Amino acid sequence: MNKLLASLRNWVSYALPLARRVPSRYSPGLVVRQHQGRKVLDTQYANYSYGPLHQVLRYALMHVAPSLPNAPVLVLGMGGGGIIELLRQERDHTGPITAVELDPAIVEVAASEFGIRPNATLQIVCADAFAWLPTAPAAAYELIVVDLFLDLLLPRQLSEPGFWQHIRRVLRPEGTVIVNTLQQAPLHIGEQAAVEYLRGLGLQVKELEVEYNLVLLARGCCQSDTNLNAAVE
Repeated sequence: MNKLLASLRNWVSYALPLARRVPSRYSPGLVVRQHQGRKVLDTQYANYSYGPLHQVLRYALMHVAPSLPNAPVLVLGMGGGGIIELLRQERDHTGPITAVELDPAIVEVAASEFGIRPNATLQIVCADAFAWLPTAPAAAYELIVVDLFLDLLLPRQLSEPGFWQHIRRVLRPEGTVIVNTLQQAPLHIGEQAAVEYLRGLGLQVKELEVEYNLVLLARGCCQSDTNLNAAVE
């Protein structure tokens, strides 16, 4: 019966866009939309998963040099789980993923609408990423995806040096960080431009302009400049 209903909704979505509003204390206007057979998770002004943001993250992952398929990954800001789908289905990643998401309503939607649920290789932590990160072990992750925003607002903590110092601490020496800044204007950390600050932490940094978003790609300096440049050109 559930499969029949899902099939019917999918068929109807080609003729009439469907929407289900989801109450949330953190993301007013949270809604699951289904149009032409494709579900997306939106807020009032932003796409959270499987829409334009999906394309931004897909492009960013294309510019990350291949690493071990079982290397551990940290996702800060899971949303509906689009990044997890990309890692599993398009990058053939089979290793452990830890995904941190603030909003329990989004965690529920990820499970019920997009099939993103905890399992042997996926740990979903419903917590404030800024409070959780200091508890994470050092040098634990090969790839870290920072995709933290509420509607169209970036949390102020993204401009605080302490957050990035913890990111550097939990990143493996040759690991990579993808940062979606959700804007075209450069992000600042403390009194410095983010690129300069992250380089000061010993990271090589490139800026990618994707779908009107500025994405930072930072990698531990144990890798050569040649490898980094080849990955992002």
